[in-house]
Amino acid sequence: MEIRMQNDQAMRNALGVITEAHAEFKKLFGRGGENPFLDEYMTDDAEVVFIGQGTLSLPMKVAIRKWRKEGHKVGLVRLKWFRPFATADVVKSLSRFKAVGVIDRDYSFGSPYYGGVLFNEIRSALYSVEKRPTIVGFIAALGGREIEQPMAREMFDKLTA
Repeated sequence: MEIRMQNDQAMRNALGVITEAHAEFKKLFGRGGENPFLDEYMTDDAEVVFIGQGTLSLPMKVAIRKWRKEGHKVGLVRLKWFRPFATADVVKSLSRFKAVGVIDRDYSFGSPYYGGVLFNEIRSALYSVEKRPTIVGFIAALGGREIEQPMAREMFDKLTA
């Protein structure tokens, strides 16, 4: 039991270590974004956002620019770290929107709501938020596939329906 408690404490301490390393990286290289745990893209006036991890950000940014030209207030949040899960940062970011589309590139068999691991973490993080956004989960681009624009549009249409 003591080892598990140490593991848990180490994971909690990692939030501070990541924050310090991020600050040092920014100082040395002059880049790295404002937040060590997530990046936001076109979220300042967004009403709905997608959140995901990794390489899905490029095709989603292309789609978001297109939807912005159509007059939609949509943005993207890219999570940089899954563990430790930066609950406070995620809540602060996502609780300002009307709807959040969570894009998972995995599937968590038997999980609540039959979503991916990120979807379940986001639902859990936002559970106690008084003005909680609508949260919609999407499983996309499994098996190393890319998110193509028709798939992105389908997710957008479902999120904004």
